[in-house]
Amino acid sequence: MLARSLAVQGLISGLKTVILDTDPQGTVVSWSRRRQAAAPAVMGLGSRGIGETLSDFAKRGADLVFIDTPPHAQPVINLAASVADAALLVTGPYPEDLEQVSVVVGIVQNLNKPAGIVLNKTPSRAHALALARAALTTFNLPLCPTAITQLVAHPYASAEGMSAQEWETDSRAAVELAELWGWVQKCLLVG
Repeated sequence: MLARSLAVQGLISGLKTVILDTDPQGTVVSWSRRRQAAAPAVMGLGSRGIGETLSDFAKRGADLVFIDTPPHAQPVINLAASVADAALLVTGPYPEDLEQVSVVVGIVQNLNKPAGIVLNKTPSRAHALALARAALTTFNLPLCPTAITQLVAHPYASAEGMSAQEWETDSRAAVELAELWGWVQKCLLVG
């Protein structure tokens, strides 16, 4: 959901964005089939390598490529991180979510890649969010000050091939995604 939403937010900001879906589930590719708008371009990895696909995107004039990876520590995460300019680590706020973060933190730190963390699918309750934020400080990575709340706008928008900020332009989801985009630009896309 965040790769799609950030790619759309990039489009809103005037960038030519694309998404490379490396997750075997192909959720982003399925979303693009429901989408009426032609952008952002979405491509599944298929049999091509990540580097070759990114090179093709660059030749086509892409300003920014989002690589959507599977949620677990699979070899494709190492490959994606090795070719990426920066990494956004996405986690839920609960203990079982948070304990999975260390593996990906290790990958990006070993590659010396700029990285940041965003909390996704968070409850409205401030206590759970505060506990998650405290736990994530152990990784010494920037943590986005805006957590993405679990709102129905995200799945309903996705069902129509949209992102939440397109589906409900003045919604809480749209505000959170715009704030996340601003933070990503400032902290991860500088230079």
